[in-house]
Amino acid sequence: MKIRDTAVAGAFYPEDREELKSMIRRFVESAPLEDTDNIKAIIAPHAGYIYSGPIAGYSYKQLTNIDYLKNIKVIIIAPSHYAYFHGASVGLFDAYKTPLGFVNVSKDAQKLLQLEEFHFILDAHLEEHSIEVQLPFLQYTLSHFEIVPILYSEISEESLLRGILSIFDENTILVVSTDLSHYYPYDIAIKKDSHCIKAVQELNKKHILNCEACGKTGIATVIDFAKANNLKSKVLKYATSGDTAGPKTQVVGYLSAVFYGDTL
Repeated sequence: MKIRDTAVAGAFYPEDREELKSMIRRFVESAPLEDTDNIKAIIAPHAGYIYSGPIAGYSYKQLTNIDYLKNIKVIIIAPSHYAYFHGASVGLFDAYKTPLGFVNVSKDAQKLLQLEEFHFILDAHLEEHSIEVQLPFLQYTLSHFEIVPILYSEISEESLLRGILSIFDENTILVVSTDLSHYYPYDIAIKKDSHCIKAVQELNKKHILNCEACGKTGIATVIDFAKANNLKSKVLKYATSGDTAGPKTQVVGYLSAVFYGDTL
C-alpha cells in the first residue's frame, strides 16, 4: 500500500482525533444549511483551521444532505505551494492518512495520466497542505467516498477542466481548494477579494484578472465547469483571518461557495 502520510497534522489542524472531530463539528454545525440541492462543486479555503475552518464549514455543511448510502467520488483541485511544474500532478497513492483514518484514492485517478498535462510528481505532494486540509472535513460530512487528488501548478483552466470532465459523473463532487489574497491590510484585502467573489457570483472570468487567489486557476476552472453545465453559484461566506483568529494588519481572505443544479 502506498500511503500519503499527514504533513500538517498538529500544525494546520489538531493531531488528536477527538479534538479534530470536535473542531470540525463546531465549524459545520455553526453554518446554515442552504437551499442548494444537487451540489456539484464547492470552493473551500485551505489555511490553518483556526483561521479558515469557520469559513470552510459553510461549504461542507452543504454536503451533509447527500445520501449517506451513495459512494461519492470527490475530485479535489488545489494549487501547489512548494513545487513548480508544468501541468497537474495526480496523487496516485492508494490512500491518504489523516487523524480520522484513511481516505482511499479512486481508480479514476490513474485514468488522468492518459491526458498530456497530467502526471504524478511524488515530491510535489509530500509537504503540500492544500489537498490534505480538505480531507478531515470530507471524512466528517460524507459516509462513503473516494478522492481524485489533483495538485496543479502551471496549467490552463481549459486543460484542468478537460481532465475533470473526463472522469466526472452523476455521483461526483468537485472541491476547489483556494485561499484569496495574502497579507494585505484588512480593508485592502476586502477590496481585492471582491473581484474573486464577483467572478463566482456572476460566473464571469473577467473578474479573475484582478483576483489574487492562490487558486485562481481553480476558480476559473469551476466557473467554466458551471457554465458548461448550466449550474448556479452561491457565495456562502467570505471572511479574513482578521475576522477569525488573527490581527487585521496583515490578513488572508477566505471564500466558501457552492455550485448546484439539475443538469448533470
